[in-house]
Amino acid sequence: MKLKTRELFAPLGITILVLILLEILVSAFFPIIGLSNYRLPFNILIVLFLGFKVQTPYLALIVLILQVFHSFFSIEGWAMGTFSGVVVCMIISYLREMIHLSTPPVTMIVTQIFQSVWFLLVTTLIYIKTSDLAFAIDKFWRFMGESVVISLLSPVLFALLEKIWRSPQGSSFGEEI
Repeated sequence: MKLKTRELFAPLGITILVLILLEILVSAFFPIIGLSNYRLPFNILIVLFLGFKVQTPYLALIVLILQVFHSFFSIEGWAMGTFSGVVVCMIISYLREMIHLSTPPVTMIVTQIFQSVWFLLVTTLIYIKTSDLAFAIDKFWRFMGESVVISLLSPVLFALLEKIWRSPQGSSFGEEI
């Protein structure tokens, strides 16, 4: 969906509120049930949605804004997440015509694939910075569980985000603007 600049502010604000709410829920409830080492990366799922569905020259800026808000709840740096998100969105933009998120299973599989690309980018950057392969291996085992859960949740969150990012003219994502 192609959006004009003035059409970005309201959906972006609502998306930031959704991200903050999800981050608070994960930060509060996961430690209560004993999952203090696991965090569901809703920021990645939101960026993937925007990469698939929103066509704007400001996408990199939107990814930066989302990563900054995510960094309030995480020790992960916003810079690596922004870089990885922009690279993943660029890959998605090249493959957009071939990828059709028409059914929940397809959405889950495609989300899992792009989460893996994101993970490889971030892990490579961390490895270059620290030269510590043990950290990357440890992060991989946590990533597997987190990414599967996020992939299973992707059709639901994508449906919510689709309602938020719907064009004011009333067109849906399946229609051309």
